[in-house]
Amino acid sequence: MKKIIAVLFSSCFLIQALHTQAQKTTETDIEPVKNYSKHGIGAVLSSTNGKGLAYRYWPKTYGIQVSFIPVASNNDEYYNAGLTGYARLKKYSVGELFLHAGVEYQYQTFNRYDYYSSLSSYYESYTVQSSGINAGFGPGYHFALKAVSFDVFLGYGAYLRDESSDRPNADLNDSRLMTVSGGFAVFLNL
Repeated sequence: MKKIIAVLFSSCFLIQALHTQAQKTTETDIEPVKNYSKHGIGAVLSSTNGKGLAYRYWPKTYGIQVSFIPVASNNDEYYNAGLTGYARLKKYSVGELFLHAGVEYQYQTFNRYDYYSSLSSYYESYTVQSSGINAGFGPGYHFALKAVSFDVFLGYGAYLRDESSDRPNADLNDSRLMTVSGGFAVFLNL
């Protein structure tokens, strides 16, 4: 419990320090990137900022990104929805440093195989439903090549999973994990 409190306290301290730095950087210090648009559509693949198709609105210093992906195949399903906030920190000649904070919800159903049945000559299987939340924050880097822009995410994240099944003796794996997070996004600027 002391470790969790220490991590939360240090996270709040880091966010406050980065927010103060972002406020010191006035909007006149941040020059817009050439051909930069505040709207973008694209794709994101990140451990805490969402997965799938994405829309980003980033007018000046602060921005937001939403993402969603539905996948279904036979009995397997996968859904992921993400929401990420951006704050520009510093502009360089080749891109921009930013701070991000993201959260995503993930739902998945899949078959887990239990044992081999000699009566049916097949492995017995049962369906598992897994749902969870991933949340994270950290620095990132944004750069653009004409109409296409790229974001690279780094940071620290927390991952919570809860599995359930209709089968009473199912092998379930509820997990909680805190570790490094990361990801990548590509957008077509509109």
